[in-house]
Amino acid sequence: MLLFRWRRFFLFLGDAVLFYAALALALMARRFSLIPLDFYLEHVKVFSVFLPVWAGVFYVIGFYDLRRINKLVNLINASLISFVVNLAAASALFYAFYLQLGLTPKTHLFLTILFLHLLATLWRRVWTRVVLSKLLVQKVAFLGSNKLVEEIKKDLNNSPHLGFSVVPLPEIQTDTVAEGYWRPNGRRGGELAEKVDLLVVDADDAEKTPAMEGLLLSTAVMEEIPIITHLDFYEDLYGKIPPEYAAKASWLLSNVLHQSNQFYAALKRLLDILAAAFGLIITLPVTLTVYAALKLANGLTSPAFFFQKRVGHLGRRFVIWKFRTMVEGADKAGPLFKTGAEDLRITRLGKFLRGARLDEIPQLWNVLKGDMSLVGPRPEWTREVRILERNVPHYHLRHLIKPGVTGWAQINFHATSSEAESVEKLHYDLYYVKNMSLALDLGIVLRTFRRIFQKDAGMVKKPALSV
Repeated sequence: MLLFRWRRFFLFLGDAVLFYAALALALMARRFSLIPLDFYLEHVKVFSVFLPVWAGVFYVIGFYDLRRINKLVNLINASLISFVVNLAAASALFYAFYLQLGLTPKTHLFLTILFLHLLATLWRRVWTRVVLSKLLVQKVAFLGSNKLVEEIKKDLNNSPHLGFSVVPLPEIQTDTVAEGYWRPNGRRGGELAEKVDLLVVDADDAEKTPAMEGLLLSTAVMEEIPIITHLDFYEDLYGKIPPEYAAKASWLLSNVLHQSNQFYAALKRLLDILAAAFGLIITLPVTLTVYAALKLANGLTSPAFFFQKRVGHLGRRFVIWKFRTMVEGADKAGPLFKTGAEDLRITRLGKFLRGARLDEIPQLWNVLKGDMSLVGPRPEWTREVRILERNVPHYHLRHLIKPGVTGWAQINFHATSSEAESVEKLHYDLYYVKNMSLALDLGIVLRTFRRIFQKDAGMVKKPALSV
């Protein structure tokens, strides 16, 4: 919703302004004086080519994740990584197209990237500590209450950098006019609008007090106060959906069963085929190298590939392809077995392949065959699915779409090894089931690059709100 996305949008606008400010500072620092306007505009024209590149790097690194950048250590780490990546990307861009661009900046380029990251880091500190938490804070009132609502309130009170302040529901005083009916005073003169910027409603609980519900909702509508259900608020704020609510017939009818976007499905399949074919071709040298290394390390008679039955779209079984990273017979440990860094079943070479995510390359063959998509829920082992479908409510809903090599749950949550973790990961899978689109797929693919270099133990833990 725009209600939440405007934060990242304005953060990006600030970055764009700082980008051109950093360019001006770099040019002045190089000359030790003010610069002519035409000289600055000449560089603006050329350096603007790099704008979408650094914006993409910022997104992939996590510079727009408010929860992540709120911690100073995470902010500094992200800034340092982004600086190195942006400097390398900018250098490659300018030197690859220097004839077309007409400039081959060296010192100017380094200083611009340096100033940009210094200013952007400071801007994020000001944004989370001052702008959102003090200047642009939104007053949120909740109509109705349940366990999920109470946990949301608690999290908002503990996270002022998110820009929300929980306020109690005010008492509404009705005015009787000459005609004998009540009406609110409008946005500017309304008593509710003065105290509340957003009304979050639990419709089921609010129905217990229909008089108060009708009065508050009518007042909020007439005073043009945004109204959102607590489930939509939860979804937009945390990027996940509680499975207990997703299993309700009303949710299924409204958000999943009606979805029949044939154009999206056909285009996604076409992109899967093109990307998988291209990926298999360009990774062929890596595939051959890994295959040879596995044969040398484990013996010529030892299999280099790992095959396992997984559950796919609508519960169909298929055989997944991966490079073998464990000793033969490792799956005898059973489903939901905890795989840690010191797991003796993982070979020395397998540990490297897992860390570099190279063991996932053969899954592109599954994508080409149509068993999987590039983006979707992680395909789970059939033996694990049998357990989880018995013990995790509504776990089967994640099979409404094809599994993926990467996905919304994979980039937001670590690998699971227990029923409790599977429940939490299901929250994210259901968010993708409801909101899947090419734009979301592109965002997931971009953020996957960061996930490749991010260990599970170092992932930012998001609040495990549940009902």
